[in-house]
Amino acid sequence: MRIDRIRVGYAPVPMRNPMRTAIHSTTHTHNALVEISTDGVTGQGAALTLSPGQAQAVCRVLEDFAGLLHGTDPRNIRGLAAQLRQRVSLTGQSGISMLALSAIDTALWDLHARAADLPLYQMLGGSPAALPVYAQPGWLSLSEEELLTEALTVQEQGFGHYKMRVGSPDWRHDVERVSRVREALDPATQLLVDANQGWSRVQALAAARALDDLGLFWLEEPVDVNDVAGMARVAAAIQTPVAAGESVFGTEGMRPLIEHDAAAVLMPDLQHCGGPTGFLLAAAQAQLAGLPISNHLFIEVSIHLLATCPNAYIVEYMPGWWDDLFHRPPDIRNGTLRPSDDPGIGVRFRDDAEATLVTVG
Repeated sequence: MRIDRIRVGYAPVPMRNPMRTAIHSTTHTHNALVEISTDGVTGQGAALTLSPGQAQAVCRVLEDFAGLLHGTDPRNIRGLAAQLRQRVSLTGQSGISMLALSAIDTALWDLHARAADLPLYQMLGGSPAALPVYAQPGWLSLSEEELLTEALTVQEQGFGHYKMRVGSPDWRHDVERVSRVREALDPATQLLVDANQGWSRVQALAAARALDDLGLFWLEEPVDVNDVAGMARVAAAIQTPVAAGESVFGTEGMRPLIEHDAAAVLMPDLQHCGGPTGFLLAAAQAQLAGLPISNHLFIEVSIHLLATCPNAYIVEYMPGWWDDLFHRPPDIRNGTLRPSDDPGIGVRFRDDAEATLVTVG
């Protein structure tokens, strides 16, 4: 078995609602796509960016990697990951390079499972048990009434967990919005709050203490992810669990969060970890530290990986981001999700997205 074709493409996808967090604002996801084939079997992977230039930069790295991958055995996934990381040792093994590495790793695992005619979770020894899902986005751009309408709609759709954004210039405004949403929701519906690194240490401590009596499910990324000491200080000052990890790169990025007790829940990101290979390593790190995990985005793949993790806690779902990228949405029922039983990751690029793919290498 040898890789005989690699195709790369770029697919912008409009969001259902424009995104605005404390640090991001955009109307589209900009996706770099990769498809790897051997003996008539094909695996697919994707990397998310928030601008056309960034997505095209990932595509250029994917094209560079193609020359190394052609003719190799696609089952040697960890060996190929090590070779690709070595190839970018001079320019850096995070950022754009890591996104490309992750897309390839995902495509290789998808190919490997499809060749065996098994869903990825089963190939990895996982369980098809359903996990609870939280829906979002609760953007800062929403008016208070729009935010309340969205939260109540999510609740009516059967979700038991809803996440909203904070990180406004005035943290008191954030506390007021969170309090109103918490009051509007059924007491049984869990409320998650994400600051997207938008507060300073001083703001985060004041806001977190003011929110601490609301019984939040968690408070996510209250300060800059690089300020691990600040994150740990916030976590130590409140009863509300702090969640973090989506913005760090590689399993190396998780280590400081664990060592400094900066988070009670870790959130490995598929494309920041290095694809399924790195995600599972990050999950094992968390398990050894006695910490639960949730995914960050990429629900189609991440649900298979969470199904293999004893410390899997909850699944993140972002409605309306990839509706036009894959041929079907995730099958969420009663606020829960189980991995697909179709071979590989269980979804394929839609025809219009696949039409952007061009053979490289």
